[in-house]
Amino acid sequence: MRHPMRFDNPPPEPLASAPGFLLSWHGQRTAALFAQALEPLGLHPRHFGVMNLIDAHPGMTQRELVTGSLIDPSSMVAVIDELESMGLAERRPHPGDRRKHAVHLTAKGRRTLARAREVAVAMARELFGPLDARELETLRRLLRKLARLPEQAERPLVEARGS
Repeated sequence: MRHPMRFDNPPPEPLASAPGFLLSWHGQRTAALFAQALEPLGLHPRHFGVMNLIDAHPGMTQRELVTGSLIDPSSMVAVIDELESMGLAERRPHPGDRRKHAVHLTAKGRRTLARAREVAVAMARELFGPLDARELETLRRLLRKLARLPEQAERPLVEARGS
């Protein structure tokens, strides 16, 4: 039986001094809060991620979406099926290969994604509120370093602070 972690209070010592535990706790807390924030839009974080990929690369095939994400092929099919059933995305014949489908957001999908991005920005502002801009940049650089990524990203998905 799985027992969900509680996030209404900070973790106790000595757990609060263990970097691995804190990283895991914050990750689970963020995922839970983001899922809760997207719920009124009828979305799940996996929908948000895939919709952002589709928006950045309209007409990508399902296989290309799998390659560009952290989602396995069968789960990607399910996510796109869900987005289609909600009227947020559509599969169209691929212009270069009739055996493939190009995935696009619908007008409703673009509007919903815009609202979801507003939710994500508001949540990021609240989540990172205790950090000043310098601390937030240090955190971002350190997390990228732990992920073995270059220091600079192409472009952030959402900004945690106003421009």
